Amino acid sequence: MMDELVFDTSILVDHLRGVRNATALIEKVKEGLIVGHISILTEAELFAGRDSEDLNRRALLVELLSLFNKTDMNEVIARITGEFKRKYGISLADAIIAATAFILRSKLITQNMKDFTKIKEISVEKPY
Repeated sequence: MMDELVFDTSILVDHLRGVRNATALIEKVKEGLIVGHISILTEAELFAGRDSEDLNRRALLVELLSLFNKTDMNEVIARITGEFKRKYGISLADAIIAATAFILRSKLITQNMKDFTKIKEISVEKPY
């Protein structure tokens, strides 16, 4: 069975910054060796970055994001997000991404272990 992983924004940012280990993970998604998921919030976070003002960088973002299954915010994710935020005192953005991993029953990969490891309901891994 193929691994299904939820990618935190930090992994995609590392890839865009040329971090080889992050790029290797993206390549596995591209090759179909990993099923990659992101929260729609990750897309918003990437487009909020200054790099997205540049048309070439924006095109790279669109191409990168096209590799992933995107999970929209819905009522169930909203409620779980609220619970995680209240219970663990994490940011709303992190709570949304964690709720996405919880709903998909997939491991979350991130470079931001500090906040995500508080959440006992999900599996979290720092991949490099």
